[in-house]
Amino acid sequence: MEFTIERDEFYKGLQRAQGIASPKGSIPILANVLIDADGGKVTLFATNLDIGLKGSYDATVATSGRVTVGAKKLHDIVRELPSGPIQLRAEDDRLRVSAGKSRFNLATEPADQFPSFPEYDESNLITLEGGMVNEMIRKTGYAISQDETRLTLNGAFFEVAPDKVRMVATDGHRLAYIHREGAFGVKTPVKAIIARKAIGELSKLAGESEEGLSFLLHDNHVMFRRGSLTLVVRLIEGAFPNYEQVIPKNHQKEARIPKDTFLRALRRVATLADEKSHMVRLTFGDNSLTLASEGGEVGEARDEIDIAYTGDEMVIGLNALYVMDLLGAIDDDTVRFKMQDSLSPVLALAMEDEGQMCIVMPMRL
Repeated sequence: MEFTIERDEFYKGLQRAQGIASPKGSIPILANVLIDADGGKVTLFATNLDIGLKGSYDATVATSGRVTVGAKKLHDIVRELPSGPIQLRAEDDRLRVSAGKSRFNLATEPADQFPSFPEYDESNLITLEGGMVNEMIRKTGYAISQDETRLTLNGAFFEVAPDKVRMVATDGHRLAYIHREGAFGVKTPVKAIIARKAIGELSKLAGESEEGLSFLLHDNHVMFRRGSLTLVVRLIEGAFPNYEQVIPKNHQKEARIPKDTFLRALRRVATLADEKSHMVRLTFGDNSLTLASEGGEVGEARDEIDIAYTGDEMVIGLNALYVMDLLGAIDDDTVRFKMQDSLSPVLALAMEDEGQMCIVMPMRL
């Protein structure tokens, strides 16, 4: 195998690959990247068996071939090289990298020992708007559970229906939901639970350009393709919780709160909240919202902002960090809080976006 490729293009591909490669995995070769040179293209493939990423890049290929090499070492070498052409040649169990007067020899391993990339039928691909997918991730990803013992909550539920795409995430204490309407070319809904780390990689893929993002469910994998990049993800098995059951149906109290003002007040008051619970006491009254926190021996904090409020006075305790997260995911200037009582979930809604919804469970006062 021998080829020449521009350093900047090659480095871009290695950046993506080394983020997927698994240096601490049970199979040592998963720390490598597979390099496949053929027909004017160099393809890089990295996988940790849960996530795989394949990308193709223009190159001048003198001799076709395939080899694997340590992803991080090759990435670190190419990172330090100046812009310009790089020559790579595989021979005698070594990958020889040349650029200007710089020379490097890296140990290689046979390509046939590397996991294969799943094959799929491209005719079944569903095209989605990359910007839409990235927005949905941004507005739900914060609620994915960090608790590794609750497997089905360690990812976001993603569904493509004939006329709607939706994404839902919850950690049991809060829930984020968003849907977008359109015609998506499927006859029956396609559903998947995509792991948290894979969601991060999908966000990068969707956000890199305005190109369409193709989507396909294949056995126990889901695939996303944009341009010459293909992301394959092993799905989380199991049933996602019935999130519709926790959506509050009754709410006699509603507050309309200026988002930025609320966020700044929360940050101020949260500085003296209990370090474990992060609880802030919210008192909704006559067109005002009072925020208070108690940090034990550290001290107490209190603040008040003007809001529009309908209903009897109510006091509720909420995790300040959770509220700040949901406010960060809402783009509107005003957020609506719909509430029943101090023990019932709070439903937070954007003023203009009917497809977005957030829920936060209350804390005992």
